[in-house]
Amino acid sequence: MKRSLPATVGLLGLLTGVPVASQEQSEAVAERPTMAATRVDQGPNVDGDLSDRAWEASEVGTDFMQHEPLDGVPATEQTEVRVVFTDGTIYFGITAFDANPDAIVAKEMERDSRIFQDDSILLLLDTFHDRRNAYAFATNLNGARTDALVTDEGRDLTPQWDGIWSVAARKTAFGWTVEIAIPISTLRFDPGAPSWGFNVQRYIAHKSEMTHWSGLPREVSVLGQVGSENQPVFRVSMAGELTGLTGLAQSAQLQIKPFAIGDVSEDPRLDLDPITDSDYGLDLKWGVTRSLALDLTYNTDFAEVEVDGLQTNLTRFSLYFPEKRDFFLENAGIFDFGPPHRRFYEPPVLKAFFSRRVGLDDGRQVPIDWGARLTGRMGGWDIGVLRVATAGLERDDDALSPNAFTVARLKRNVGERSSVGAIVTEAAPDGLSANRVAGLDFVYKPTPKLIFGGFWSTSGISEGPSATSESAAADVPSDAGESAYGFNFDYQGRALTVYLDAQEIEEDYSPDAGFLLRKNVRHVNPLIQWLPRIERGFVRSWSTEVTMDYYETLDTGELESRRIEISPIGVRMTTEDLWRLGYVLETENLVEPFEVSSGVVIPPGRYEFATVEAASFTNQSRLFGLRGRISIGDFYNGTQTSGRMGFNFRISRNVQTQTSWVYNDVELPQGAFDVGLYSQLVNFTFTPNLRLNTIIQYNDHSGDLGTNIRLHWIYKPGSDLFVVYNENWMAEDLRYRQSTHRQIAVKFTYLIQP
Repeated sequence: MKRSLPATVGLLGLLTGVPVASQEQSEAVAERPTMAATRVDQGPNVDGDLSDRAWEASEVGTDFMQHEPLDGVPATEQTEVRVVFTDGTIYFGITAFDANPDAIVAKEMERDSRIFQDDSILLLLDTFHDRRNAYAFATNLNGARTDALVTDEGRDLTPQWDGIWSVAARKTAFGWTVEIAIPISTLRFDPGAPSWGFNVQRYIAHKSEMTHWSGLPREVSVLGQVGSENQPVFRVSMAGELTGLTGLAQSAQLQIKPFAIGDVSEDPRLDLDPITDSDYGLDLKWGVTRSLALDLTYNTDFAEVEVDGLQTNLTRFSLYFPEKRDFFLENAGIFDFGPPHRRFYEPPVLKAFFSRRVGLDDGRQVPIDWGARLTGRMGGWDIGVLRVATAGLERDDDALSPNAFTVARLKRNVGERSSVGAIVTEAAPDGLSANRVAGLDFVYKPTPKLIFGGFWSTSGISEGPSATSESAAADVPSDAGESAYGFNFDYQGRALTVYLDAQEIEEDYSPDAGFLLRKNVRHVNPLIQWLPRIERGFVRSWSTEVTMDYYETLDTGELESRRIEISPIGVRMTTEDLWRLGYVLETENLVEPFEVSSGVVIPPGRYEFATVEAASFTNQSRLFGLRGRISIGDFYNGTQTSGRMGFNFRISRNVQTQTSWVYNDVELPQGAFDVGLYSQLVNFTFTPNLRLNTIIQYNDHSGDLGTNIRLHWIYKPGSDLFVVYNENWMAEDLRYRQSTHRQIAVKFTYLIQP
């Protein structure tokens, strides 16, 4: 018998008895610290020395509080923060006291590296003071720069965004100091806001101590760990306030970035001359208002973008690769619509808009003729509008038609932390039927510990010039649903974390401009985690976790797949090392044959199999870091041994290496196979603005071997020179390789700010 989604999640009614502590939340916000920025006639020289005259009259923010290892108590090493500004730039000066300066960890210098593994400073700027979204800027003693866009308090994070800002740091007898300069043109903000949300996070790596200017309770990061990308400071609603930023320059904020590119490529197997090509294009950014930005691109090329990492797929469903292209990154969180993406290492269930659908086809670049994005804030609304036109592409099987992608997104803030929103998307290939999606969503946060969310979306097809009424009717059966809808609940306490996601996706729901993992399914995904604090000996905390990923066919209610993961033993050490043991029970109901590997076909049927897993994650701030997972158990009607290992060597601030190995050994009655994916990264960082990244990847099952070498020089802020070399081989045996493609490309960009 078919069950409804409300019946599936009815148990959540029991949880609504938790008091709605909006008053408690308001009181917590009122207790947040406040400091004022000071206007100066001339900004300080950004050299890491805080003796400049500009800092003399500035207010000092101090009294940092611990988050780890003990929350709610003063930091063992104090920190002072100062803020001054001119018409065009905001300056931050931080003094990080340390009784043992020689112990300061500073191994990262590359742009967008994992600075939070070092002794580091992270600034959070909520420029609209909406207690939801923010800019994050992080640095260390080497003057490395990492930045990100934080959406919905870290629910969506865009670390690939690169803003224009400068930094300098220096070691002192009492610790270290740092100066940061952020041009006003880098930020979008509300000029009428009396204050900004503001927080500063400091991590003392050699003590594994994390502190904040606006203190954060431990429960804001129960699911995380010191060293993870989603930082506690991203809880924007708990930031303090930065006042005094009045009269900021109201320039047009026009940025013009032309680029030129040339490349030479060849297939060494063919007796042909190398193919040379050159092109040019233009990116333009205009600050329509202080809170609204228009991005335009013409003849865009992404030759400088890093290659995707190899993945192995032993499931029946699509792989998921993150977006890396600059044009789609700024304010990307505005376009986020769908259920929460809980596990970054697994694909999401649904995204109404997924920018990798635009300009990419099975890993190949599709030429982008032009694109436009309007993103930002107007009144109480978050606004995102995107339009991109792509050219056609010849493929081995057929031709890919030119396409036009359109997305419009609106979100309205409600109360202190809640919101409602809507989205419309369209994918309209030339001469073919256009696919359209429309949806509504909401997020309700009655207290800092509770979140309720939900969405509803529908898709449809309109006939193109070459589509017949018969074909259009065949595409969308009249008795099939075209909707997707869901609900999610989160509770995050001091030791207990609970969440539940539930969705129904009807058979003919199809977001052609988005990502869809499965259709005609009912999906339920609960998690319960108990993480009591121990603080005994070398043990900091203990964790027990139970989670389930359940899918059933929507129209029949028949089980499709179920994964139950029980981790009764997980330990976090005082050294910030983690290890965990788990037991996984899976059920798969195949209604048709499944070719898991070439020539290895699993027949239809119901399969139940169990696996034992062991995982370890060492403190990544050390010279040597390990991340690994090993699992042994059943796989359908056979067995599987799999492993995922990563070895990081932080040799110095100039040289970093990372070795990765993913292995699967499968034995089935239908046949046996093993797949090994190997990658080796070696990164050379000469200065914070000059780096050489190399990666070699090898799939021993398919024999694919490839290398990507990328030189990146930021010769002035916002302007870049890229030199990229790619080569691919067929190598069933590494001793006997045959080159299949070779390319070198040079891309030059130049930022003009009238």
